[in-house]
Amino acid sequence: MNLIRIRSKGQITLPLPVRRAVQADIGDYLVCEVRGDSVILRKAPVYPRASFDDAIWRLVGSAEDKEGREDVSVDKHKYLGDEL
Repeated sequence: MNLIRIRSKGQITLPLPVRRAVQADIGDYLVCEVRGDSVILRKAPVYPRASFDDAIWRLVGSAEDKEGREDVSVDKHKYLGDEL
């Protein structure tokens, strides 16, 4: 068991053996969950970022449009968070 102290601003330092055990590195995200009087930290799942070449964009707008909406794939940069 490792004993850690809560610092100013609520910060804690995860001991190196703990970081190694869960393969956590600088910049990784952790999910924090409270269960009773316990705090559970888990490594957050990492999902690859969508790109302009992803197959999903071939499907977007390909279905028959019965409501007159326009093809959103032309504005895919908005949905990906990219700027032109």
